[in-house]
Amino acid sequence: MSRKLLIPLLTFIFISFSPAETAEPLIQISVEVAEINNNKARELGIKWIDTIGTGEVAWDVSGRTPATLPEVPSIIAVGDWARYSALTAELKMLVTRGAAKIMSKPKLVTKSGSAAKFLVGGEIPIVASGVSGGTIEWKEYGVKMEIKPVYVVSSKTIYLSLDTEISRLDWANKVANYPAILTRNAKTELEVKSGETITIAGLVENTQEEQRSGIPLLMDIPILGGLFGRISLTNVENTVMIFVTPQLLQ
Repeated sequence: MSRKLLIPLLTFIFISFSPAETAEPLIQISVEVAEINNNKARELGIKWIDTIGTGEVAWDVSGRTPATLPEVPSIIAVGDWARYSALTAELKMLVTRGAAKIMSKPKLVTKSGSAAKFLVGGEIPIVASGVSGGTIEWKEYGVKMEIKPVYVVSSKTIYLSLDTEISRLDWANKVANYPAILTRNAKTELEVKSGETITIAGLVENTQEEQRSGIPLLMDIPILGGLFGRISLTNVENTVMIFVTPQLLQ
């Protein structure tokens, strides 16, 4: 009697998994841009620079020291929640008293590693002469900011690269009926937790404003009005404050 040996057939299927591309997390960036008239703030008894402090160290609101900024002393931030609360409370009071104004409150959403940009201001056409004739170039002015957040998985923090530019039209130094553009820049990089607020301060601008005083109606008479009034120049100091709050979107 013959026997048959049954050998089970084993089939191995090798499946190769290629790792899918991991989507970068989204980060929402809330920005508030405020301009404070330091002259009016002093009249109200508030020394704004004493409130925000001075120095060359950037802080986040938890009290940690994420970065030192010796090359950009104009950039500081609030060191703890108590100072941050006092700062925002005084800012609100200055707005209601007419000593400050909120220029913009944009909210931006971008991927980790991608830059987000915004401009609070406008563009002015300037004619540039060339060999083939004049061409129009549009120059931006106002508050311009580029923010690049990167989510750090290991520390669960957000690394921020901030590039801020504040410019205004300077008609006093115009050339061929086109204004000059006065610009202030600040750049920094620092690391914060999601939801924490940093503050860019110290962007101060000094301007002169004309103020007319004299006898009402009479000082408005053409030619003779100068006999009944006078024009005085007043130095005005403005500070731009920028609050930046990155928030990781789950």
